[in-house]
Amino acid sequence: MRAYLNDVAVNAPSIPVLHNADVAAYSDAAKIKDALVRQLYSPVRWVETVQAFGPQGVSHNVECAPGKVLAGLNKRIDTNQQALAINDGEALKAALAALAITRKRERT
Repeated sequence: MRAYLNDVAVNAPSIPVLHNADVAAYSDAAKIKDALVRQLYSPVRWVETVQAFGPQGVSHNVECAPGKVLAGLNKRIDTNQQALAINDGEALKAALAALAITRKRERT
């Protein structure tokens, strides 16, 4: 993976991206690539990752997957964050509506 990433252009993200290997966000391409490699063999620090979202102002977590395991975990980790699972068309519509309402409230 490290050798493959050497030839991949990586730009600084426009929003912070927390890497679940170390619960840190990077803007430097070399550090981002290193974190991606470490995520292959490091334990996932999901609880700490979700807990780190709150102080950064995250109010919603959206899981895009066939199930809703992470959404269930997120609800137990931080009850202040709304966990949305998108696993079919109806769930997508509901999540988009919930996010639109939140954005509308934030603007007023």
